[in-house]
Order: sequence, then structure tokens, then C-alpha cells
Amino acid sequence: MHHDHEHHQLVIAVRGQAEFEIAGRGGRVDALHGCLVPASEVHFYEGIGDNDHMVIDMPSLDISTELQRLFERPLYFEADASLRLLLAYIQREASMWNLFPEAAEGVATGLLATLYKHLHADQLAVKTPVRGKLDLAAIEAYIQLHLNEPLPVARLAEIAYVSPGHFHELFRDATGMTPYQYLLDARLKRARSLLLETRLSLPDIAEQVGFSSQSALTHAFRRQFGLTPGRLRRLH
Repeated sequence: MHHDHEHHQLVIAVRGQAEFEIAGRGGRVDALHGCLVPASEVHFYEGIGDNDHMVIDMPSLDISTELQRLFERPLYFEADASLRLLLAYIQREASMWNLFPEAAEGVATGLLATLYKHLHADQLAVKTPVRGKLDLAAIEAYIQLHLNEPLPVARLAEIAYVSPGHFHELFRDATGMTPYQYLLDARLKRARSLLLETRLSLPDIAEQVGFSSQSALTHAFRRQFGLTPGRLRRLH
């Protein structure tokens, strides 16, 4: 089949493979190889045998000029280990993206950033960040993907290519919050969503959002929202 659309698209296989052609250039799409399809480019696609493909539409992302470069022309790419892990996460949490569109957009931005890093590692290695400028969308996407893990300032500074002290200063200037305050707020908002949208137990929710225990989550939750997680769930 062939078609075109008014949004960028990323196509890669979860299982099986497909013949793909775009702008007269054929290529392979399977579990290790994908394609970036710029908006309005006519492309041809034919699945081979038993196959399952992931198609990510990117119609409204407010992404940086650097990430827009990924769609300057049709591009076939090879998925490295980091990209495959992220794609596996997107597939595993598929039921969440319709519930939380803002999370879906953040993950899509993070996916593009990971792909850009894979394709342009040589440029990133010598790129000097502009003082006073952070890619907050990429940082937010990274935080959302790793909420269940320790996220010290040094780790966040590393993905922003600045020193920890410089990152702390730039982040506070850009958001009005310290990285710790921002991360705590993100953890508690995710916990609140899980309380209202799922039947997960409080210990499971605490683990998923990066708290060491249910009591630690309860203490922080009460301080932030004025009631305990259990009371919020009972009220709703």
C-alpha cells in the first residue's frame, strides 16, 4: 500500500519485517531497522509474513530545531541498544499513552533525542551548550522515563552536557524550581495519577515513582496535597 500524511512518522517493526520505499529509495524495516518519514512524503509499505509494526505519528510536537533535522529527508536507521530499550518501553506501556497525552508527547520527544544522539554522536561530542539554555523538553522526557530510579543532579547534568553546578543554576533560572523540587513534584503527580487511574497497591506505586517506601511516599504526598494517598483514593 502507499500513502502520505501531514505529520512526521517513525516506523519500526516489533516483530517480522516489511518492504519499505520512500522517495524512490527502498529499505528494510524490521526489529533492528526503521525509517523516518517526513510529512507529505509518499511512501510504500508491504508487510512480509507474520509481522507487527510500531508506527509513531508526530503531528504536534514542539521540538527543537536540532530534532527537526531528523525529518529534513527520508532516513533509514539502525536501532542501537538504547533505542531498542526505549521502543520496548513504549510498547509495554501502550495503554498509558491515550490516558496521558502529555506523557506520550514527552516520550516521543525523548525517543527523537535518543535517535538524534545515535545518529549524530560525533557532533554532540564537540557541541558546546549555549549558556542559559537547556532543552527542558528532553530533560522532562528523560525524567518521566526514569522516575522509578535515583536521579541525582549529576545524571541530569550529563544528558544536558553541562556541569552539575551549572545545570542546577540553569534549571532553577528556567523553571523557578531546583532539580530536586522539580523531580519530587513529578514523582508526586505521577503517584496521584496512578492512584486515580489504576488499582496498584501503595507499595507498588511508591516503587514505580521512585520512593524508597510507602511511608516515604505518604509523608511527601500529605505535605504536597494536604491528604494521604489512601484518603485521596477513597474520596475518588
